[in-house]
Formats: sequence, C-alpha cells, structure tokens
Amino acid sequence: MTENAMALEERMAPEEKDLYEGFKQRIGQEFVPQHPHDMFFAYGTDEPVHWPRIKRWATVNGDFNALWFDEEYAKQSRWGGIVAPPLYLLALDDGTNVPADLTGAIYGPDCLVNKEKYPNFRGSMQTNCEWEFFEPIRPGDKIDTKKQCSDIYWKQGKRFRLLFTSGEITYTNQRGELVARGHIGAVYMFK
Repeated sequence: MTENAMALEERMAPEEKDLYEGFKQRIGQEFVPQHPHDMFFAYGTDEPVHWPRIKRWATVNGDFNALWFDEEYAKQSRWGGIVAPPLYLLALDDGTNVPADLTGAIYGPDCLVNKEKYPNFRGSMQTNCEWEFFEPIRPGDKIDTKKQCSDIYWKQGKRFRLLFTSGEITYTNQRGELVARGHIGAVYMFK
C-alpha cells in the first residue's frame, strides 16, 4: 500500500471504512441493485422494445434520424429496417445501479444525506462513462442486462478525499448477442 493510500485510510471515519469495505467485497460479483429504479425505468428490460418508444426516445432527445422513424428509408439501409438510437438502452437500464447503490447507503429515503452517519460527505457525480455498441436494437428485441462491480478506490483531490467506484453493464438480446457494454463510474467527495 502506498503512503498516500495509507494516509487516506487513516482519515476514514468508521462509517466511511464500513461503506468502503462493504462495497469492496462486491468487486467482481454480479450486481443485484438494492434500490430498484422502477420509477425511472418503468418498462425495464422485461418487455420487448417497441417502435413507439423508440420514436419517443429519439424525439425527446432531438434525434430525427430517418433510421428511427421512416420504415421505407430504414429498409433500404444496411440495417434492413427500423433500429433504435444506440443510447436508447438508457431508457431500459442506464447501468448506474452499481454506483447508485453506494449513493443509496449515504442518502436516506428522503434523498437527503445522512449527515449524522456521514458528516464528511460533500457530494457525488457520475464519471468515466464509456460505451461500446455491437448490434443494433430493433423493435421486438428483448434486452437483458447484467451488472458487475469493477473497482472502488480512494484518491486525494485538491479539496476532498475522493472515493471512486466503477461498474460494468452488458446488454444482450433474445438471441444471446452482445448488443452493448457500458463502463459506468461515480466519484464521492468527502472532507
């Protein structure tokens, strides 16, 4: 362990150490979220992809590519039919469950920080997101997701101790083809 890492560990409050150690034990394991996102992802991955939802996603995001809207145009493309914008996957499951679970431990059900337990916590944000796309998403596809914790580590920033978490989410279709892979990260700031 480096001298810097030892200094960061010494500055951890017992609750911070418990949070860190608990999440560290989950590295490499398939992730089952503690806080389901039904409110945000009402359709989840239990239903097939529907063309009206593809059109709604594209419209809301201002993406009017004919591949998402025009059947005749899409049939003439290399895809041979309507496909969804690649990031339509976010409408199914955005992969942030892995870092969000840690956030759920810090914030109470009222979305306020548990200041008694984590008085040094100052905020969090999503970081280091990378996406890879392999197969198009088509109306009728059934998309399944698998999530895994990848890493958790501390770094000293200019003003705060920074706790970084990362996870990976894979999306596969009903034929078992890998559709996409997302690497999702978050940083939590402590005084």
